[in-house]
Amino acid sequence: MLHRSWSGVLLSAAVLAAIPLTGTARAEDAPATSAAPATPAAAAPAAAEAPAAAPVADRQLKIFAEDFLHYSLVNNIDLAKANGQALVNANPSPVDFLAAFEAAANGRNVREILIRNQKRDDLRDISVQLLDRLEEGYRAVLRDPIRIRAEIERLGNGPRAYANAKERLVAAGQFAGPLFIEYIQNESKKNLQPFIVRVMTEIGRPLLPPVLEQLKMSEQGDKILLINVVGQIGYPQALPTLQLLATDEKSPELVRAAAKQAVAAIDHSGSTTKSASDLFLGAAQSYYSNKPSYQPLLPGETTNPIWQYDKSLNNVAPINVPTPIWHDIMSMRNAEQVLKLQSTNSPAISLWIAANLRREIQLPQGATDPTKIAGAPDASFVARAAGPIYLNPVLTQALNDRDPALILKAIEVLEATGGTQGLVNTAQGAPLVRALSYPERAVRFKAAFALAGANPNKEFPSFFRVVPILGEAISGTGTPNALVVEPDENTRNKLAGTLRDSAAHYNVYAGGSLSSALEVGRRAPAFDVIVIAGGPEVSRIGQLAATDYRLAASTVLVSGSAASLPGIKLGLAEAKNYAPIDETADEAGLNAALAIARADAGNTPLDPEKANAFALTALKLLSGLAADHATIYKVEDALPTLIDALKDKRTDVAIGASVVLGQLNNAEAQRSLATIALSGDTDASLKPAFFTAVAESAKRTGDVLDSATINGLIKLLGSDADAATKLAAATALGALNVPSNQASTLILNQAK
Repeated sequence: MLHRSWSGVLLSAAVLAAIPLTGTARAEDAPATSAAPATPAAAAPAAAEAPAAAPVADRQLKIFAEDFLHYSLVNNIDLAKANGQALVNANPSPVDFLAAFEAAANGRNVREILIRNQKRDDLRDISVQLLDRLEEGYRAVLRDPIRIRAEIERLGNGPRAYANAKERLVAAGQFAGPLFIEYIQNESKKNLQPFIVRVMTEIGRPLLPPVLEQLKMSEQGDKILLINVVGQIGYPQALPTLQLLATDEKSPELVRAAAKQAVAAIDHSGSTTKSASDLFLGAAQSYYSNKPSYQPLLPGETTNPIWQYDKSLNNVAPINVPTPIWHDIMSMRNAEQVLKLQSTNSPAISLWIAANLRREIQLPQGATDPTKIAGAPDASFVARAAGPIYLNPVLTQALNDRDPALILKAIEVLEATGGTQGLVNTAQGAPLVRALSYPERAVRFKAAFALAGANPNKEFPSFFRVVPILGEAISGTGTPNALVVEPDENTRNKLAGTLRDSAAHYNVYAGGSLSSALEVGRRAPAFDVIVIAGGPEVSRIGQLAATDYRLAASTVLVSGSAASLPGIKLGLAEAKNYAPIDETADEAGLNAALAIARADAGNTPLDPEKANAFALTALKLLSGLAADHATIYKVEDALPTLIDALKDKRTDVAIGASVVLGQLNNAEAQRSLATIALSGDTDASLKPAFFTAVAESAKRTGDVLDSATINGLIKLLGSDADAATKLAAATALGALNVPSNQASTLILNQAK
């Protein structure tokens, strides 16, 4: 795999000439670096167009770089790797690292060599490290304040100097913003102001973040100049700040007028009648959704700057935050602006909570958020304090975005704080109920757990799905279920075999028609995957899913011959969670089709540890519901799953299922408990729990066992079974209140 792109830094021909790696740069375009600062142009003769020459690299670093390049080209892998590692171990500054390769290049294209090396397994890792550090060197040189100042000084030295300086300032991007602001405020540099304004508008969008933040300044003249620059740049994310200035009665009239003019320049239709708070809310949503022009400018870098106005400096400074959370922080900042204007704005509160929760979820492991105030509570604390009125919109947002991590976090908070009113009786509909149909198992389970725990006293939409989902959680072991529908027996057997033999080891239920396959899998709690032959029955899946919960979140692969696949693909163009598959596909083809179908839906298999935790939670909740005889939930809907769970290899799951069955007033539950308790195949350690559950069932249901089963109980009491088993069996027999003639047999068996 080739190395990722150059961190979004666009190096034009002029910029590459400014930072050569071939040793052939022109003197007039050699860069100034932090190792050898350029003399500011103001202090140099007017004819001196070029900054100082590049620094001479440390001799040893240069030797390492030369040898790495040489041995890479002559395919001496060991020596190339050794010299590359020596460079990494030396840990020079980014600028010195770049200088070493500049000095060693000797006409060779270093970047091409490093990228080519990444095609070799034994040189890939070291070449990736070297290229990463080379990038750091480029960035350090491009963003060096001394260099940027020198380029700003060159802007007024004629067209050629302006063009060269502009290319390098474009490469510096947003990091040139504070230096432009510094020069604009410097009375002795007013002669450069027209050139600075011109180049700022030509650089455009990258300068908006620092310049918009700088508009918090108080000095009127420079503020108006920057407002005009923002208007000329013309991006809509400037509108909230400009509208705030245009409508703020405390702002000077000239500032308001300039802001209004800038708003009109950006909004060409003249239809911007929204308030500043509405515009800030729209911006917060745009940053949250990562819309174009609201994205980090350096997506390939590990950090991106958040710009902060420093009143003491009267300038802005960057706070570098991990790139994965940049858009959440920007969303929060804009939502905070809304709340400063309208403290009761509910959408802004919910959006801030969503971004704050997601910021915490997406923060890379080991990274920190420098914008978070020391001692500030975590995201869940604030979300809990807000309550369901603000959390339900967060869950709705997460469901719309198909963001499982945020969905689970929002459900977790709702479960802790939301009663029946907050969970199911909402004016906008209950997103938690909607989550019951989400493709991702963990989401369905967590939603069902929350709704079961709340145990509402009135039915709500889809309440009947809660117990089946709890049953699905009980039966989940981490092994997924597949339904195969294929009329041709040979093809059916091949597809079933591929699924069974795959790394996931599917439980497969197969049939020649959808109805026959469902009959084979009638006791399966849900189907992760449906492989069905292309034809009329494909459309039936959606129809059946409305009433058969087990199909609601299935990934569907529509199989066919190679010749028929284009037509199948065309027919599935608008269908989510569906994908075509060759009927002769091997495991790799199967996994590829699954990846396509799951791209929008999720529904990934659970690992055994999580599956076990979900099963135990579901059993605990079902036990509570079974004990509540007034519950709206019908626990008997999970009866087949509970009976099957008595044979589960997980001891705690088997015992938990017996507890629930014992609490039901159900004849089948009692018979199943007694049968497995008496079975010679049942682990002896489980029998006491099973007989205890029979006793509990008898208290509610009475005796529904046949005489053979009762006789089996009596016989057990006279056997050499362990004391705990015999005591539990005796308790069950007593609770069953058997006829005296059968009880007398037990008495006589004890007589001397």
